Amino acid sequence: MTNNEECLFCKIIQGEIPSTKVFEDDKVLAFMDIYPVSEGHCLLIPKDHYANMFDVDKDVLAHLSKRLADLTRMVNRAFKPDGVLNTVANGPGAGQEIPHLHFHVIPRNKGDEFGFRFPDGYREKMASQEDLKKIASKITEAI
Repeated sequence: MTNNEECLFCKIIQGEIPSTKVFEDDKVLAFMDIYPVSEGHCLLIPKDHYANMFDVDKDVLAHLSKRLADLTRMVNRAFKPDGVLNTVANGPGAGQEIPHLHFHVIPRNKGDEFGFRFPDGYREKMASQEDLKKIASKITEAI
């Protein structure tokens, strides 16, 4: 297993910092967020150190995806919220505070203060198909 000696989550994986585990296997660890947005807020991380989605091994990501589905279903059964938010931030500009790939699993209910919200008025003007094709082409060319 590769780790980063300065990484908070790597220290949790190594047992240097305590955590409240939900489950773990040879590739991932799910544990409770110590600053929960709502009751049941969990994190899912790979045991190998990857900063974010930009450098994660695709096989590890496939396993993370399966376990993310497991954790999301577990949280949903345990708390029966109106919904469950899964989110990952990639880089400081996206709000990533700990540079170790991690998925948040957050039970949500209508009226919660926290949430994934679009800005006011974002649906007032639809993008043109021409603009969307240019942007899609730029993304495709970046492969």
